[in-house]
Amino acid sequence: PRGSYQMNGILNEAHNGRHASLSKVVEFCMALGGKTPIHSVLVANNGMAAAKFMRSVRTWANETFGSEKAIQLIAMATPEDMRINAEHIRIADQFVEVPGGTNNNNYANVQLIVEIAVRTGVSAVWPGWGHASENPELPDALNANGIVFLGPPSSSMNALGDKVGSALIAQAAGVPTLPWSGSQVEIPLEVCLDSIPADMYRKACVSTTEEALASCQMIGYPAMIKASWGGGGKGIRKVNNDDDVRALFKQVQGEVPGSPIFIMRLASQSRHLEVQLLCDQYGNVAALHSRDCSVQRRHQKIIEEGPVTVAPRETVKELEQAARRLAKAVGYVGAATVEYLYSMETGEYYFLELNPRLQVEHPVTEWIAEVNLPAAQVAVGMGIPLWQVPEIRRFYGMDNGGGYDIWRKTAALATPFNFDEVDSQWPKGHCVAVRITSEDPDDGFKPTGGKVKSGGGIHEFADSQFGHVFAYGVSRAAAITNMSLALKEIQIRGEIHSNVDYTVDLLNASDFKENRIHTGWLDNRIAMRVQAERPPWYISVVGGALYKTITSNTDTVSEYVSYLVKGQIPPKHISLVHSTVSLNIEESKYTIETIRSGQGSYRLRMNGSVIEANVQTLCDGGLLMQLDGNSHVIYAEEEAGGTRLLIDGKTCLLQNDHDPSRLLAETPCKLLRFLVADGAHVEADVPYAEVEVMKMCMPLLSPAAGVINVLLSEGQPMQAGDLIARLDLDDPSAVKRAEPFNGSFPEMSLPIAASGQVHKRCATSLNAARMVLAGYDHPINKVVQDLVSCLDAPELPFLQWEELMSVLATRLPRLLKSELEGKYSEYKLNVGHGKSKDFPSKMLREIIEENLAHGSEKEIATNERLVEPLMSLLKSYEGGRESHAHFIVKSLFEDYLSVEELFSDGIQSDVIERLRQQHSKDLQKVVDIVLSHQGVRNKTKLILTLMEKLVYPNPAAYKDQLTRFSSLNHKRYYKLALKASELLEQTKLSELRTSIARSLSELEMFTEERTAISEIMGDLVTAPLPVEDALVSLFDCSDQTLQQRVIETYISRLYQPHLVKDSIQLKYQESGVIALWEFAEAHSEKRLGAMVIVKSLESVSAAIGAALKGTSRYASSEGNIMHIALLGADNQMHGTEDRYVHVQY
Repeated sequence: PRGSYQMNGILNEAHNGRHASLSKVVEFCMALGGKTPIHSVLVANNGMAAAKFMRSVRTWANETFGSEKAIQLIAMATPEDMRINAEHIRIADQFVEVPGGTNNNNYANVQLIVEIAVRTGVSAVWPGWGHASENPELPDALNANGIVFLGPPSSSMNALGDKVGSALIAQAAGVPTLPWSGSQVEIPLEVCLDSIPADMYRKACVSTTEEALASCQMIGYPAMIKASWGGGGKGIRKVNNDDDVRALFKQVQGEVPGSPIFIMRLASQSRHLEVQLLCDQYGNVAALHSRDCSVQRRHQKIIEEGPVTVAPRETVKELEQAARRLAKAVGYVGAATVEYLYSMETGEYYFLELNPRLQVEHPVTEWIAEVNLPAAQVAVGMGIPLWQVPEIRRFYGMDNGGGYDIWRKTAALATPFNFDEVDSQWPKGHCVAVRITSEDPDDGFKPTGGKVKSGGGIHEFADSQFGHVFAYGVSRAAAITNMSLALKEIQIRGEIHSNVDYTVDLLNASDFKENRIHTGWLDNRIAMRVQAERPPWYISVVGGALYKTITSNTDTVSEYVSYLVKGQIPPKHISLVHSTVSLNIEESKYTIETIRSGQGSYRLRMNGSVIEANVQTLCDGGLLMQLDGNSHVIYAEEEAGGTRLLIDGKTCLLQNDHDPSRLLAETPCKLLRFLVADGAHVEADVPYAEVEVMKMCMPLLSPAAGVINVLLSEGQPMQAGDLIARLDLDDPSAVKRAEPFNGSFPEMSLPIAASGQVHKRCATSLNAARMVLAGYDHPINKVVQDLVSCLDAPELPFLQWEELMSVLATRLPRLLKSELEGKYSEYKLNVGHGKSKDFPSKMLREIIEENLAHGSEKEIATNERLVEPLMSLLKSYEGGRESHAHFIVKSLFEDYLSVEELFSDGIQSDVIERLRQQHSKDLQKVVDIVLSHQGVRNKTKLILTLMEKLVYPNPAAYKDQLTRFSSLNHKRYYKLALKASELLEQTKLSELRTSIARSLSELEMFTEERTAISEIMGDLVTAPLPVEDALVSLFDCSDQTLQQRVIETYISRLYQPHLVKDSIQLKYQESGVIALWEFAEAHSEKRLGAMVIVKSLESVSAAIGAALKGTSRYASSEGNIMHIALLGADNQMHGTEDRYVHVQY
């Protein structure tokens, strides 16, 4: 029963607020002269139409009744609508599920709509546009059940809603019409208004292809084949000759089954103008300004604007008055649009049709007329006269006009006025509207379907238009600019294509801006293949390469983790750093090598050129790419033909390798019929099948010539990528393939401008080193060179300190901040005067520690955490810049060892299993460790280079880590382990050198006895340790006494006991140090020994000459020995042995 359903449905809100809203609706209706209060509306439509009506009514109800829920809204929902999470279902107060499929099962099913309206107990039904909105059976059936139809009565709908009938009535009323198939039909106006005789109606129509041919030949080409019940681009085709008629007549019949069809002459180079009407139940007709809808493709509007600016205002007023007369003549009630064709050359206009419904572009009128049209429809449905509607009174400049919030005031004071005698003010601004459609402008505006990223979608039974954007401006130019900017902000991502970026180009075209467009303008652009602006080729290539690389890496990591989750052994190698990508873009094939240099950093190589790019993944799945100092937002969608990229709102396609032998469905659709037999031969670019997409019949063209082999059945639904048929190609070699691109990337700067400041460069190079240790790729030599250069810069600690202070200054305790800044500034001033260049780490640390000593425990703990970054920096510089360099290098060594020690002794699969168990709650850590280990070759090269540059001068500072390096036990580490062992030996040598130097120096300090000196030197001569290298390394010490003892000890150690006691003599020459001694031999001839110690090769000859001169008093004999020691200028011990020469003569 009706009552029980109400209680179980929308009327179960039996609280005071709901009763208050009901009473306000009744009060409003009666106060404004209405007859039937409307409390609830069944919205017999879906998609954008339903959502727009609901939002308009919500706004009006809130303004009028103080509650947006005062008028209850019930939606109809098909399974397809539910599947895509349709917007209108979520807005509604209640929804009723209805059968899916084509609209004859749901939104166009009059019996179903009436049954739902009765069952839910609604006051009214709103039909919207399309579907059942122009079916005269609907208002009659609703009226029979006492339900208000928010549209015209069936008599008016019969008279004007039918395109054939409206043309006959306009013709009878003397309104100019174009030549058409009913031009010869003459009927008195009074006969038309009652009911057009069936035989006269049939004479104006064509029912067969032959009749269509005859009519076209009579009125002349080009012509239009039109279905009387069509609209929105459906049931209409342009024909230029008899062959077109034969091919397209059945398509029109198929798109609007059962509809009468007529022929009309095409008026080329004309404008499509229209007038918005609103009529009440008392014969009052308001003309709410005009619109220009001349930008159309396939006779479906794409851009609408208002008011009309192409025609003189006097002509526009004529159009408005002619439309009003036509509506009054048939007793029209509700919203309607009268459409005209206007010749820019002659200034003449022709009646086109009357649409007995609200049209999708009605918000253009709402902007310029300031009238809420859906709300006005509800008011008219209540029986309220137009002169009582506050917004209508305001439109005509009447007293007591305004918004609905003042309805109580206007209801008492408003008086009737004659609509024939008043005139509205010309709009002060301009509005431009753009229809957003799920069509592919690059493929002749073919409809597409599928999911969108917002959570909704466009199903195969939906209209191709799914959005509408409106922009207002004080002038036409301002409105166009605002619209262009708005469209550039729109990003529609998903399986569908859209016309957004293409429409931006239309708005910026000179013809559109200068108002030189016509109804064929857009179709001409499409025929000339004028495409939307593409991203620059290199941005498409880089963006495509990065998207493919990131997608592949994500899949690889996901697969690797899945192995770990299941406890299985994953692949030994995962390729996440180096990859090669091939892209087909607009018939060119690009091959790019991508090298990952960090989490979001890449180098890309192509044909010898190299560029750098950064990329981050956005939370909505997009990519934010930084290239050449600019940012670009990228979204991608996989589809049948490849990957569609949306880069900064501009589209490009990464095409799959084209295989013309596979005929695929490009979008969700229904296979209507094959146009060729299975096994038949088809030529290239010839239709082989017809499909239904978005209620439109579309041909499928063969991409090449060959024999077709059908795989699907007629009537079968298809998804994008489904294989329809195979084509045995006549000439496979003739298939056009993408040509390799042999060019290079253009010159580009870094993704982000690099700072020239030392501390910034130091942070960059240090980060690069850490990325290498994490497994990524960087040029090792450059990284180390930059790092060493920065670490050695005197200004580095000062800049680092200033940067930290700029971050923490506002959070530090006031007294601490003041003292730090004061002392630091004073010190910097002294540095500027050349008094000191060292960083005052000790001074600053003492200031901080002194300040932290005061306060409560909680304050001290808080401040310690606060100054921790400052203290860490100061501690690293306690021993000067060298100490800080040790700190940095040790941290890098630790990064290496923390990973590689895991793999040193174990089998990789066992190591990964242990890691899996250890990090079971965060398996990404396992991936990170494995990735780092895979870069072991580069990592080892980095560590070896660091050892070469920074460890050799003082290996003792790294003794513990060098010991760990030397213990790494695998062939991959042998170079590193060997180098570490060498450095450890050098460390021991250094320690021994220090010990020897200290011992020999302390002899002088603590004893003056020569015998004590001899004892210590004797101990060194006979020591079991290999002290020779340590002694040699002290040859160049600046202490001459120490140098003398070292040289004597060295010679004695070499030749004891063959040395004549006390025979060693040292001479200091300009060329160097010369030592001479005698050997104790059994035979009579003496053997001599000599050593020359020089600091340059230039001094060797002079030093040898001096040594030989010193031995000239001895008789010449064989077996004499000379040692030559060449001391390096850099005093690096590791090279000393190479500079030591032993000569026997």
